[in-house]
Order: sequence, then C-alpha cells, then structure tokens
Amino acid sequence: MLNSEERIIKARAKLMKGNVGMATMLLKLTLIENNERCQTMATDGVNIYWNDEFVKSITDEEIQAVLVHEASHVIWEHPLRKGNRNHELWNIATDYVINSWIAYDLHMQLPEEGLLDRKYHGQSAEQVYRTLSNDEDALNDALEDLKSNSNDDNSDSDADADADADTNEDVDADATGNGQGKSLEEKLADVELPSGEVWMPTNDEGKELSPSEMADLQEQLQRTIAMADKLEGMSDEGCGGFGDAMKQLNESYVDWVDVMRDLLQSAIATNPTWTRLNKRHSWRGINLPSKDKEPQGGELAIAIDTSGSVCQEELNVFATEINALAEDCGINKIRVCYCDTSVRKNSKGEWWDEYDLDCEELELVARGGGGTRFDPPFNLFNDYTDNTDEVIAFIYFTDAYGYCSEEVEPNVPVIWALSGGENYYSDELPFGEKVAIDFSRF
Repeated sequence: MLNSEERIIKARAKLMKGNVGMATMLLKLTLIENNERCQTMATDGVNIYWNDEFVKSITDEEIQAVLVHEASHVIWEHPLRKGNRNHELWNIATDYVINSWIAYDLHMQLPEEGLLDRKYHGQSAEQVYRTLSNDEDALNDALEDLKSNSNDDNSDSDADADADADTNEDVDADATGNGQGKSLEEKLADVELPSGEVWMPTNDEGKELSPSEMADLQEQLQRTIAMADKLEGMSDEGCGGFGDAMKQLNESYVDWVDVMRDLLQSAIATNPTWTRLNKRHSWRGINLPSKDKEPQGGELAIAIDTSGSVCQEELNVFATEINALAEDCGINKIRVCYCDTSVRKNSKGEWWDEYDLDCEELELVARGGGGTRFDPPFNLFNDYTDNTDEVIAFIYFTDAYGYCSEEVEPNVPVIWALSGGENYYSDELPFGEKVAIDFSRF
C-alpha cells in the first residue's frame, strides 16, 4: 500500500499524460510534509506542503485535483499578488476562483471540503476578495461554507457565534461593507481555511522576502511558466488545462474597472430602506432599515502623478474608463490636479481642473514632470480646497514609486490606481485601496 507521499507522486505522474504543462509546474515545486502548520495542502510559490492525514482522507482523483489547485495558485501568482490583503480572506477568495475553474472547466473531482460557488466562476481573486470584503451576506455565505465543510464541532459553535452575535464594538467599515457587527479580522480569526492554502514565500531564515527577493522569485516563476507553456504546446496529450490557466491569468488583470466600480459604489452615500430589514439587529427584536446600494451622486477628486513614465495613451484609456464609471455611479463632477514634487497650476492659475459631467467629459493632459512626492495633492485637498463635503473618493493615478506620509490621509476613501500594475513599492502606501492597471493588456 502506497504512503501519502507516494500517492502524491503517482498523481503527479498521471497528470503528465493529460496535462503536460501543469505537471511541469508541479515538478518545479518541492513536496514537503508539514503536519503542524498545514492542515490540507498549501503552496508558497516554491514548495507544496501537505498534511498526511488529509492526503489519506481523499481519493487519488481528488489528489490530482488538489495538485492542479496548488499549481494554479503559482501560475496565477497568488502568493505574489496577495500584497497587504487579509491572509484568511485572500485564501478564501483564491480558492473560490480556482475551484470553480477546476470543477466547471476541467471537470475534475475536488475534495468535499473545498470551497465552491458558481457565482464566482470566471472572476479574478481580486474581484472575489472585494465582494467578500464589502458584502456582508457574501462573507457570511463563505463562512457558512467553511463551517459546513468542517468536522470540528467546536469550531462550528464558534463560527455560529461569530455569524450571529452582535457587539457594540467599533468596526472597520471598509472591511465589513456596512460597518456593523464584528470586524473582518474578528470574523476570520478562528476560521479553518480550506484546502489549497496560499502562504507567503520566505527565505532560508524563515523571513518574508525583501522586494528584490520577491522580484527574483517572480522572474524565476515566469521562466518556469514559459517553459511549461512551451512543453504543453509541443505535447500531443494535453487536455488544455494549462492553456486555460494561462488564459485565466491574462484575463485576471483586466478587471480593474470592475474593482474600481465596486470601490466607488461602496464609497457613495446610500439611503435607508425598509424593504429589506437589517438582520444584524433583528434577533434583538429591533427592526432597522438596511441600505440600498444605489448611487446618489457626488464628486470625485483625482490626482495624476506626472513624474513617471505615464504616457498620453494611458491617460486617455484611464479617462475613458473613469467617464464611464462616473456615469454608472451617478458622479456629476470631477476635479483633477497634476503633481510631481508639487501640484502644478493650470493655465488659469488654478490648482484643480474641474469637469461638470452633465455637459463635458473628463480629459487628461499631463503637465509637470521630475521627481515624486505623494503628499502635496492630499495637503491641497485637506487645507486649501473648498466644498470637499461632496467628494466621495480620492483617486491617485501613479506608478507608486514615491513616498507618502500617513499624516496627509484625507477624510474620504482613497483609491491608488497603479498605472504599472501592482509592484513592491505599492506595499509602502500607508492607506487606501489599490487597483492595479496593466495597460499592456489593452
């Protein structure tokens, strides 16, 4: 009878007959038994960790599916794309994305405890993460999925308490969506993560990688992916799984508009409605209205970083999408400033270019250049701008190569629109949400 490691190796070998690219990726990932930290299987982009009891509990076909799951985490760069996101929620989001692809596209048999929901099919991890962060019902559904897949009665009880209990504690409105009940971190504190956990890569000393080490790892992974893709194309056996994974990787970055829309809509003030009662308080016999997420108008402030390599074509794409998003979200006015080491005045001697969207569209033409400081636009907004009460969000279009102080954070939601895609410098941004834009894919 084969032991767990031998079964994993056998399952990997079987994948070589039907999916050469995926099997090649798996051969580049070192198998390590870890029964202390790893409850099922996990990857950090370098290794695949496995729990002996978990492997014993699933079939050979399910082992193949979980191996494909782990390889997909690496192909889609989930360990590298996590950034500063909540670890538990990022794992839940990535598992929903990968499992829906494995189940509905590859038609492989997943373990019963895996997270699976058809509504997330075809979405990126960032999209699902945003949904779970801002939609309390979606988050509670995910927690219910985790509870139903757990065999631990005690964890079930704890999760039930987390889902139903009401507290008077202050919460992070950005994390829970409506700012009611427990914070995101509290809800996820004791969750039992599903199979296929994503870990952050570490060096030989067990420390998280530095930006330069992360860049080296990303380059190494991209070379491996390119080689696997080439071998898949040369094979007569391939079932298309690896090619589909590559397609998913390419498409997963073209969702920044959807992410931006979600962020803007969550920032817009909403009206209470009695058509749907707030379940957070109903258990106490208190009937309060919930909120309809319908746009109510407002203004948008935008800062354009002109110090980097942002070209006019990129500004045109960004302006076109912002015009469409503004219409979708009921935004009626946009004010724009341009900055490098300081904010640059326009030809009229004004700090802001103002656009009334009822009669004109946003147009972006960069002025300035040179170094980078992120603080001046926020200082301008905080200290020298009139009528900021109507501004629902502040968007900063930048490549993230610069410095920003926490002291300048405005009293409105901040969205960093990263023109070169998310990079390691963007981790240093002290506040706000990040939306990665890869213009090479347009």
